[in-house]
Amino acid sequence: MFNNKKFLLLFSAHFFSAFGDAILFVILLSMLQTLGGTGVDTSLYFLFSALPVLLFGLHIGAFVEAKPLQKIMVSSDAIRIVLLLLFYYISYFQNKSVLIIYVLIFLITLMNAFFTTSSASLIPHIIDSQSIPKANGLFRIINMTGKLIAYSFAALLFKFGFTIYESLLVVTIFYFASLLTVFFIQPAYQNNIYISEKVPLVNSIKEGLLYIKKDRIIFRLFIIFFLGWMVGSAIDIYLISYLKVIYGKGAEYFFLFTTPRILGIVIGSLISPFLYNNLNKKYGFLISLFAFSFAILCFALKLPLPLLQFLLIVGGVSQGILNIFVVSYLQTNVQGTHLARVFSVYHIISVGGGIPGYLLFGYLIDLIGIISLGFILSAYLLIIGIACLLILPSMETTK
Repeated sequence: MFNNKKFLLLFSAHFFSAFGDAILFVILLSMLQTLGGTGVDTSLYFLFSALPVLLFGLHIGAFVEAKPLQKIMVSSDAIRIVLLLLFYYISYFQNKSVLIIYVLIFLITLMNAFFTTSSASLIPHIIDSQSIPKANGLFRIINMTGKLIAYSFAALLFKFGFTIYESLLVVTIFYFASLLTVFFIQPAYQNNIYISEKVPLVNSIKEGLLYIKKDRIIFRLFIIFFLGWMVGSAIDIYLISYLKVIYGKGAEYFFLFTTPRILGIVIGSLISPFLYNNLNKKYGFLISLFAFSFAILCFALKLPLPLLQFLLIVGGVSQGILNIFVVSYLQTNVQGTHLARVFSVYHIISVGGGIPGYLLFGYLIDLIGIISLGFILSAYLLIIGIACLLILPSMETTK
């Protein structure tokens, strides 16, 4: 695929954009802490970074559907650059404010939602359907490894004496690199139906939701994905509590669990294209749910730490498979006239799916304890896997 110039440009643009976002996330969080931010302030910071997709995800999908995809991506990068320069001016020459940080992370995340929705919708236009799973695996890998590298890069900026304001200017360079790269992806792709027919945004949203509801596979797939992702995306709170309760270690030792999990996600992303093209899609979801269920069960059984770390690799592999299978299936089976709107729902689940888990897990840990919760989560994922087997139709034929 890297012989495909358009894919290489899109891949590079996605990396520059994700890298800039990750560095900025650390910079703003550091700025929040220097302003004396409390635990509540930090929670609000994470909340404001999730709200844009939850509030406007459907609107973004409908809007992107009606516009040239590359122009949306370029505009997203340009607006993020302007926002950073305005924030730089306000923070440098006027009093710093926690509220301004919240507003910036909200707006940056909002612009990123336009970028990622357009990017996902653009992939089927520039590569053949057989290569889509491999492309999604590469994008997933670059997201995970890019974040790790970006966090370390941000730390290096501070170590080498860069001020927060100088670091913000570094982020603008990555956004500009993304903008410039997208600019060379030609021609501009757009939904043909909107060229001759102007569809109101609200009607477009309703039409997209109706399309999902009428499609018995996609509708049920989203239900299964949401129920499984509610645990998968919020598992960090369980792991942090497990470290504290079972091993008496603080959050600074969280790398003992995050490193093998991220390694597993990378491995899962690498093998997913092969599995996707050689395995019934339905059973790919089953493997993911059952593998993660087994990994959490072993935590509840308090097995030795090295074995638990290995099982986290297995759990990470299952997460990587689940994500790639969902994205690839949508890109290869959803009509092009509805793809952006369907992906907006996918992004809402991806971002918002963990919120119920975060709220519920903390309460259950205090109420029943970390071990009992482990057994419950394992049984829950097993039940979701069985439900997937029973209610999800065959996914081998396009509709």
